[in-house]
Amino acid sequence: MNKSVLLVLLGSSIVVPAMAQDTLKTTHKQLKQVVVTGKSDLRATKEQAYTVTTIDATRLHNTTRDINQVLNRTTGVKVREEGGLGSNYSFSLNGFTGKQVKFFLDGMPMDNFGSSLSLNNLPVNMAERIEVYKGVVPVFLGSDALGGAVNVVTNQKIKKYLDASYSYGSFNTHRASINSRYTTGKGFTINLNGFYNYSDNNYRIDVQIPDPQTGIYGNSIKIKRFHDAYHSSMGQVEAGFVNKKFADKLLFGLIVSENRKEVQTGMNMDLVSGQVFNTSQSLIPTFKYKKENFFLPGLTVTANANMSFVRSGITDTSSRLYDWFGNYTVKTFGSNSGEISYYKTKFRFNDRNALASVNLSYELNRNHSFSINHNYTYARRKGNDPIAIDPIPFDIPNTLSKNITGLAYKYSTINNRFSATVFAKQFNMNASTVDAEWGTHVSMTSNHNKTGYGVAAMYYIFPFAQVKASYESTWRLPEGEEMFGNGLLLKNNPYLKPEHSHNINVGLSLMKTFNNHKLEGEINYLYRKAGDFIRLESDGQISRYSNLDSVRTSGVEWSVRYTYNDALTLEVNSTYQNTLNIKTYDKGIPNYTYWDRLPNMPYLFGSFDAGYKIKKAFYVQDALTFGIGGNFVEQFYLFWPSQGSAGTKFIIPRQFTQDVSITYSLQNGRYNMAAACTNLSNAKLYDNFKLQKPGRAFSVKLRYFFHN
Repeated sequence: MNKSVLLVLLGSSIVVPAMAQDTLKTTHKQLKQVVVTGKSDLRATKEQAYTVTTIDATRLHNTTRDINQVLNRTTGVKVREEGGLGSNYSFSLNGFTGKQVKFFLDGMPMDNFGSSLSLNNLPVNMAERIEVYKGVVPVFLGSDALGGAVNVVTNQKIKKYLDASYSYGSFNTHRASINSRYTTGKGFTINLNGFYNYSDNNYRIDVQIPDPQTGIYGNSIKIKRFHDAYHSSMGQVEAGFVNKKFADKLLFGLIVSENRKEVQTGMNMDLVSGQVFNTSQSLIPTFKYKKENFFLPGLTVTANANMSFVRSGITDTSSRLYDWFGNYTVKTFGSNSGEISYYKTKFRFNDRNALASVNLSYELNRNHSFSINHNYTYARRKGNDPIAIDPIPFDIPNTLSKNITGLAYKYSTINNRFSATVFAKQFNMNASTVDAEWGTHVSMTSNHNKTGYGVAAMYYIFPFAQVKASYESTWRLPEGEEMFGNGLLLKNNPYLKPEHSHNINVGLSLMKTFNNHKLEGEINYLYRKAGDFIRLESDGQISRYSNLDSVRTSGVEWSVRYTYNDALTLEVNSTYQNTLNIKTYDKGIPNYTYWDRLPNMPYLFGSFDAGYKIKKAFYVQDALTFGIGGNFVEQFYLFWPSQGSAGTKFIIPRQFTQDVSITYSLQNGRYNMAAACTNLSNAKLYDNFKLQKPGRAFSVKLRYFFHN
């Protein structure tokens, strides 16, 4: 009888005839070593059919960057900050900003974590990798993102480790973090994580001081900021079991965080405050569960849940009028007004947020797999202001609940040369809000049901060249903060409607190794057409979210990375995105801003990074690394390009910054020291009009890393 033996080696199937079996039996050679290789999580994520950029955060653990600063060097991403550490920021991805992009921590949405747990607070040491999905967002993330998502993935593989770091820098900036895990032989595990951030933010800026008699502004002078300090802290504990029969992961946890931010300016630097501040405290119980082969081979269950209790406050009760020198006078007229707000306020609000998500994925065989995901979120905001004159929107609780369900089917060839995923999503929202304008107080309800769908596919032309294409018709439901406001500078808008977008991505990625040389590159074309686009609009010191019909974005992004012998790395990327207002009529009359590029949004930007590592620089187990990098942003208009003459348009100027760093590691990375200089040329930086960012800054960092 003819027999065959099936050997599976390195992921390939080799059929050996029976005659060859005898040959194998009669030879007396022994295989001394078998090396089994597989794709890293980093590589496997990149090879998905979705357009995704994956950042290896481990190579950045010795830097002083936070996660926002890391993402700001990524194609398609632009992070715009109002000032120094802890300042408000806007995150943009391929023309979509704010809540249109969703953020996750190990697949868990961060929408309800509070301001003290945002990306500009999280140290890069918390992350193993960062996944940036552009356009189509996978069903397993279970969100209503309009144009993309960011998933920060922490290290889940090391059983025992301690990663502790502390950095000190200019403007009296302190940043400390600790991440640790201990797992017993019986599978009991405990995770302890925390961070602390503080800065005076007393950097120098250029301001024009008006004459106290005439009110005429003079020439710009350098002034040190005096009321802009910020601090935040977080502590997290998780305990449970891993790698048990009843669960691959079962964890119960608690997160406690808080922050305090002094507010010196509003939407520009014309108005100065000296006593306004806001605060936030969060308490978040969490639950995580995962089990592969759940009753059936190939069936995986993942469940996450949390409940957040967030208390925030804004205090603006001073009757003082400050100038940039820190001098002040007491108001004799309009003493009921605050420094920034129209009326004095001691506004406090309490948020109660809940999240529950369940994902079932079933791999029928190597060709076919299915998944279903359901995500439920609930947000409740109630507030009070004991000194308010007019009604406030939060006397009666504002509530918002969402249900998002996704179904997906994936087909893959056995050799994974081709794969395609088709999916559908159902979006449901129910909101109860209050319109509290001009002394009125009207309760309102809002209900929406929408359906989305899409497809993503990839194909390897050659083993080193992959093409991808994806399309999605998707919806994003308004968030609580967009509809509710924050009680001070962000006003409520209970009339917000869901926004809709058609997203198309087409890309080519290459990866080739020649001996000690490794070359990676990718180029992507993007197209977005959005209706009822939700956009933040400002009127003086006050801002509000509103719907804008309709917006079209098209653009190209590319990146190239070269590595030589794990010593020299060079990386450069650039993004061009043209976001246009394509609404032809506004309230029945021709729209004069038709075909205008959206204002106050960067459209051309890029970055570069270079590093050189010297192994065994002084000792056998040490390494010395030099780094240099930079960011470029082309100038763009604050208002619509059609408004005003060429000489009177407000412009956010062109920006180009450079950073340098040096890192020294001992004992294979157990002890690490780093020094860095940001904004080396001390350029004037403005992410937002007339809101100057810090100049040249220095920092040092000490890090201890032990794992077993």
